Amino acid sequence: MSSFIETLQGSKTDTSYITSTSFQDIGLSVNITPTSASNKILVRVHLYGYPGAYVGKSRVMRDSTEIGAAPTAGSRPTQALPFSKSPSSDGAMMFSGVEILDSPSTTNQITYKVQTACRASGDEGTYINRSESDRDNVSYDPRTISYITVMEIVA
Repeated sequence: MSSFIETLQGSKTDTSYITSTSFQDIGLSVNITPTSASNKILVRVHLYGYPGAYVGKSRVMRDSTEIGAAPTAGSRPTQALPFSKSPSSDGAMMFSGVEILDSPSTTNQITYKVQTACRASGDEGTYINRSESDRDNVSYDPRTISYITVMEIVA
């Protein structure tokens, strides 16, 4: 039976609009220092956003290493936190979540974070914690908070 040693959470309460085709930090991160190199870290991300041009992509990083990505599949995105929409989703926001059991093998401080990029063509951008239209005069353009939670588990 496993037990949790500590649980830490980071949140992103503001909004972002990412127009770069290169991954950018979005301000959603949490630091943890494992008590043993054999312990595992359970990483949970609840990310809200909207892809302005059909596909947005976000990834989970342990320091500078991407974790939780799917195997390479040609030119398809393989990141752990994709957004994909239909062209007629006015006022919509999407949820993307992931749970990753990581084995960092260290007792040094680790930063887990989320990075986001827009589609490869650079068309439009990816919105975080807001809809694309983000109108204040309607009741269906929400704002949200995104979270990253890490839990150290005794191995």
